[in-house]
Amino acid sequence: MTQQTFCVLTRVHTKALTGEEMFVSAPRSAGDLAGVFEYVENTGYFYYYDRGRIAGKRVVAAIRILTGKPDFAESDVIVRWTRNEEIVGLFIRGQLWAAFRGTKRFGGSYRPGSRPDIPDSAVAAFNETA
Repeated sequence: MTQQTFCVLTRVHTKALTGEEMFVSAPRSAGDLAGVFEYVENTGYFYYYDRGRIAGKRVVAAIRILTGKPDFAESDVIVRWTRNEEIVGLFIRGQLWAAFRGTKRFGGSYRPGSRPDIPDSAVAAFNETA
């Protein structure tokens, strides 16, 4: 179990997460924005989070990822930014499932064996090295 302290919507996680909950986040290097995946009570969302806003108003946008029991573990989830930090993405088992470019939303609706609806340009941005 891991100890988390992070405000999502109006709730602050200060309790140990159980095996039924997941929480994975990645702040941008400037510390102003973050991508946050949260799975609680059979519902998973990916949030675009503005750390400079007042409490209760920090979630700028959200993408529903799944409802029901996931077929993946927290260790299968990665949240990361593109090299230029313009897009933040949610990866499940190495597959990009959701992304934000600012408040513009891509993907979501995780289903085993399916593919997310994300533009090729957003997917390619995570592969840029130069």
